[in-house]
Amino acid sequence: MVRALMRLSDWADWIVRIILVPIGALFICVVFLGVLARYVFQAPMVSSVELSRLGFVWSVFLGAAVTLKNERHTQFAFLLDAVGERARRAMRVVIDLLSALFCGFLIVKGAQMVQAVEATYFPALGWSQLWLYLPLPFCAVFMFIHTVAVLARDVLSLASGRGARTAA
Repeated sequence: MVRALMRLSDWADWIVRIILVPIGALFICVVFLGVLARYVFQAPMVSSVELSRLGFVWSVFLGAAVTLKNERHTQFAFLLDAVGERARRAMRVVIDLLSALFCGFLIVKGAQMVQAVEATYFPALGWSQLWLYLPLPFCAVFMFIHTVAVLARDVLSLASGRGARTAA
Protein backbone atom coordinates (compact mmCIF):
# COMPACT_ATOMS: atom_id res chain seq x y z
CA MET A 1 0.00 0.00 0.00
CA VAL A 2 2.85 2.39 0.79
CA ARG A 3 4.33 1.74 -2.64
CA ALA A 4 1.01 2.50 -4.33
CA LEU A 5 0.66 5.74 -2.35
CA MET A 6 4.20 6.74 -3.27
CA ARG A 7 3.45 6.07 -6.96
CA LEU A 8 0.30 8.19 -6.67
CA SER A 9 2.39 10.93 -5.05
CA ASP A 10 4.95 10.68 -7.87
CA TRP A 11 2.16 10.92 -10.46
CA ALA A 12 0.67 13.96 -8.69
CA ASP A 13 4.10 15.58 -8.58
CA TRP A 14 4.52 15.00 -12.33
CA ILE A 15 1.18 16.70 -13.01
CA VAL A 16 2.08 19.67 -10.80
CA ARG A 17 5.43 20.11 -12.54
CA ILE A 18 3.76 19.93 -15.98
CA ILE A 19 1.48 22.79 -14.89
CA LEU A 20 4.14 24.75 -12.97
CA VAL A 21 6.75 25.09 -15.71
CA PRO A 22 4.63 26.93 -18.30
CA ILE A 23 2.88 29.05 -15.66
CA GLY A 24 6.24 30.04 -14.16
CA ALA A 25 7.66 30.85 -17.60
CA LEU A 26 4.59 32.89 -18.55
CA PHE A 27 4.72 34.70 -15.21
CA ILE A 28 8.32 35.76 -15.87
CA CYS A 29 7.47 36.85 -19.43
CA VAL A 30 4.44 38.87 -18.32
CA VAL A 31 6.42 40.69 -15.64
CA PHE A 32 9.27 41.38 -18.08
CA LEU A 33 6.92 42.65 -20.79
CA GLY A 34 4.98 44.72 -18.26
CA VAL A 35 8.14 46.44 -17.06
CA LEU A 36 9.39 46.89 -20.64
CA ALA A 37 6.08 48.38 -21.80
CA ARG A 38 5.82 50.73 -18.82
CA TYR A 39 9.38 52.03 -18.53
CA VAL A 40 10.80 51.68 -22.04
CA PHE A 41 7.80 52.29 -24.29
CA GLN A 42 5.89 54.48 -21.80
CA ALA A 43 2.74 52.45 -22.57
CA PRO A 44 1.74 50.43 -19.49
CA MET A 45 -0.19 47.21 -19.97
CA VAL A 46 -2.92 47.38 -17.33
CA SER A 47 -3.67 43.68 -17.58
CA SER A 48 -0.04 42.75 -16.86
CA VAL A 49 -0.53 43.52 -13.16
CA GLU A 50 -3.46 41.11 -12.90
CA LEU A 51 -1.77 38.47 -15.04
CA SER A 52 1.43 38.67 -13.00
CA ARG A 53 -0.56 38.36 -9.77
CA LEU A 54 -2.28 35.24 -11.12
CA GLY A 55 1.02 33.77 -12.28
CA PHE A 56 2.66 34.49 -8.95
CA VAL A 57 -0.11 32.92 -6.86
CA TRP A 58 -0.28 29.81 -9.06
CA SER A 59 3.53 29.47 -9.04
CA VAL A 60 3.73 29.80 -5.27
CA PHE A 61 1.11 27.15 -4.52
CA LEU A 62 2.34 24.74 -7.21
CA GLY A 63 5.89 25.25 -5.93
CA ALA A 64 4.71 24.53 -2.39
CA ALA A 65 3.32 21.19 -3.57
CA VAL A 66 6.66 20.32 -5.22
CA THR A 67 8.52 21.37 -2.08
CA LEU A 68 6.28 19.24 0.12
CA LYS A 69 6.71 16.23 -2.19
CA ASN A 70 10.50 16.53 -1.93
CA GLU A 71 10.32 17.15 1.83
CA ARG A 72 12.28 20.37 1.42
CA HIS A 73 9.81 22.47 3.39
CA THR A 74 10.71 24.22 6.63
CA GLN A 75 11.31 21.70 9.37
CA PHE A 76 12.27 21.98 12.99
CA ALA A 77 14.92 19.29 12.87
CA PHE A 78 16.34 20.28 16.26
CA LEU A 79 13.16 18.93 17.89
CA LEU A 80 13.49 15.59 16.13
CA ASP A 81 17.23 15.44 16.83
CA ALA A 82 16.65 15.96 20.56
CA VAL A 83 14.77 12.68 21.03
CA GLY A 84 15.52 9.02 20.50
CA GLU A 85 14.86 7.11 17.28
CA ARG A 86 11.52 5.60 18.35
CA ALA A 87 10.20 8.95 19.62
CA ARG A 88 11.44 10.59 16.40
CA ARG A 89 9.42 8.13 14.31
CA ALA A 90 6.34 8.74 16.48
CA MET A 91 6.78 12.52 16.21
CA ARG A 92 6.99 12.22 12.42
CA VAL A 93 3.69 10.35 12.36
CA VAL A 94 2.06 13.05 14.52
CA ILE A 95 3.50 15.79 12.28
CA ASP A 96 2.25 13.95 9.19
CA LEU A 97 -1.24 13.65 10.70
CA LEU A 98 -1.31 17.35 11.54
CA SER A 99 -0.10 18.18 8.03
CA ALA A 100 -2.83 16.01 6.48
CA LEU A 101 -5.45 17.72 8.64
CA PHE A 102 -4.12 21.12 7.61
CA CYS A 103 -4.21 20.17 3.92
CA GLY A 104 -7.79 18.97 4.36
CA PHE A 105 -8.65 22.31 5.98
CA LEU A 106 -7.06 24.14 3.02
CA ILE A 107 -9.10 22.07 0.57
CA VAL A 108 -12.40 22.79 2.32
CA LYS A 109 -11.81 26.47 3.11
CA GLY A 110 -10.16 27.07 -0.26
CA ALA A 111 -13.19 25.64 -2.08
CA GLN A 112 -15.43 27.90 0.00
CA MET A 113 -13.30 30.92 -0.91
CA VAL A 114 -13.45 30.02 -4.61
CA GLN A 115 -17.23 29.84 -4.44
CA ALA A 116 -17.39 33.16 -2.57
CA VAL A 117 -15.42 35.09 -5.22
CA GLU A 118 -16.72 33.30 -8.30
CA ALA A 119 -19.10 36.16 -9.18
CA THR A 120 -16.42 38.88 -8.89
CA TYR A 121 -14.19 39.81 -11.81
CA PHE A 122 -10.80 41.33 -12.48
CA PRO A 123 -11.34 44.87 -13.77
CA ALA A 124 -8.79 44.75 -16.61
CA LEU A 125 -9.01 41.10 -17.66
CA GLY A 126 -12.71 40.57 -17.08
CA TRP A 127 -11.97 37.05 -15.76
CA SER A 128 -13.60 35.63 -12.66
CA GLN A 129 -11.49 36.09 -9.54
CA LEU A 130 -11.93 32.40 -8.81
CA TRP A 131 -8.72 31.96 -10.85
CA LEU A 132 -6.85 33.84 -8.14
CA TYR A 133 -8.22 31.64 -5.34
CA LEU A 134 -8.39 28.30 -7.17
CA PRO A 135 -4.71 27.41 -6.57
CA LEU A 136 -5.37 27.05 -2.83
CA PRO A 137 -7.75 24.06 -2.91
CA PHE A 138 -6.28 22.72 -6.17
CA CYS A 139 -2.73 22.53 -4.85
CA ALA A 140 -3.86 21.47 -1.38
CA VAL A 141 -5.24 18.28 -2.97
CA PHE A 142 -1.77 17.48 -4.31
CA MET A 143 -0.18 18.37 -0.97
CA PHE A 144 -2.69 16.08 0.77
CA ILE A 145 -1.70 13.21 -1.55
CA HIS A 146 2.00 13.75 -0.77
CA THR A 147 1.30 14.01 2.96
CA VAL A 148 -0.74 10.79 3.04
CA ALA A 149 2.04 8.96 1.18
CA VAL A 150 4.64 10.20 3.67
CA LEU A 151 2.29 9.36 6.55
CA ALA A 152 1.93 5.79 5.29
CA ARG A 153 5.70 5.49 4.96
CA ASP A 154 6.27 6.89 8.46
CA VAL A 155 3.59 4.66 10.03
CA LEU A 156 5.26 1.65 8.43
CA SER A 157 8.61 2.86 9.75
CA LEU A 158 7.18 3.26 13.25
CA ALA A 159 5.52 -0.16 13.16
CA SER A 160 8.57 -1.97 11.79
CA GLY A 161 11.07 -0.16 14.00
CA ARG A 162 13.31 0.65 11.03
CA GLY A 163 14.04 4.08 9.59
CA ALA A 164 12.26 4.44 6.24
CA ARG A 165 13.10 8.10 5.69
CA THR A 166 16.13 8.98 3.65
CA ALA A 167 18.45 11.74 4.76
CA ALA A 168 17.40 15.11 3.37
